[in-house]
Amino acid sequence: MSGIHSWLIENTENNKFLFIKRLSANDTGASGGHQAGIYVPSGIIDKLFPSINHYKTKNPDTFLKAHFSSHECPDSEARAIYYNNKFFGGTRNEKRITRWSKTPFQNQDNTGAIAILAFTLVEGNDSKEMDVWVCDNLDEEDIVESTLGEIAPGTYFSGYANTLLGGLASVADVPHNKYKIPDAWRENFPSGKDIILYAADYYAKGNADPDMQLLDRRRVEYEIFLLVEEINVLEKIRKGFETVNEFIAMANSVSNRRKSRAGKSLELHLEKLFAEHGLYHFATQAVTEGNKKPDFLFPSASAYQDSTFPNHQLRMLAVKTTCKERWRQILNEADRIDNIHLFTLQEGVSIVQFREMQKEGVKLVVPAAIHEKFPKEIRDQLITLGEFIAELKELYVDL
Repeated sequence: MSGIHSWLIENTENNKFLFIKRLSANDTGASGGHQAGIYVPSGIIDKLFPSINHYKTKNPDTFLKAHFSSHECPDSEARAIYYNNKFFGGTRNEKRITRWSKTPFQNQDNTGAIAILAFTLVEGNDSKEMDVWVCDNLDEEDIVESTLGEIAPGTYFSGYANTLLGGLASVADVPHNKYKIPDAWRENFPSGKDIILYAADYYAKGNADPDMQLLDRRRVEYEIFLLVEEINVLEKIRKGFETVNEFIAMANSVSNRRKSRAGKSLELHLEKLFAEHGLYHFATQAVTEGNKKPDFLFPSASAYQDSTFPNHQLRMLAVKTTCKERWRQILNEADRIDNIHLFTLQEGVSIVQFREMQKEGVKLVVPAAIHEKFPKEIRDQLITLGEFIAELKELYVDL
């Protein structure tokens, strides 16, 4: 049994309170900002450290022991603090857990990694200790996401360990009154394409920027997916189960559907946006050497297979929600192409990792709104989705 597997079981049995997210460049310091520690939502800090949730005194704080089971490093003393200067003539009003120096949280190479904070929760009192695991490789991340589903950049999971790790992790609340779900979807779960087509009625109007469109559409589609899931699964729960195996089968179905959705959502949105913005010359899941299948091949599969078509006019776009370790998987997907583009939603990478990508000929395509989360010295080397589309439209204008 792997180290992280054993660690998760141990924390489930002890019923710790978990906070799980992917480390952003702001969290690790890779962006060059001055954020004082890993970001944890205020509501969670209130639950873990009720003694600091007041403004009777300036900047109330409390301390707790921090142990990192995933790495060899000394235990440290973390500080939970409420910066309440707003009530004392200032402007700051935020809660943070700080003092992470010389821990894996301050290692810029961990940008994009899944971090799990397991707090010993004492109802009504402050937590006095936490155990932390920062995933070091894809195998560890796969173990976590096989239980929780996709942990996308900018999102998080929180709750009691026996609930989160029990196979059906709770997800964000969805505004029920915002979407009108077709009755047929209560019994038969729609495909990802069906949800994206249906979601078009709820996208922000008058927005023609593909970078902003992608982020808005992905958010809307995900909210609709969760709402359909809740309605669909709730109907089955109300009908009841004859055996435990029936319940387990349903739970596995929910978990597998979440994984499937996570794997295809970005590709489906990009495919639709390419066509909407006039980029028609592309193929999806085209077969290259060794039966490899790049996510997007430009301008077509037939052009790639045509030895007379110039190599310098071929392009490939791989799609990875996160790219910390996964970027190496794309290097040999199309032997004829030197210009490898990788689209990601990861909130920053370390400078060292970015230089490794450059050395291998990988160019990052990142929505414009996420650029500020990358180190300042490499931001001008990132490509926006709009720039990528414009470049390829010009490249293939005569086809």
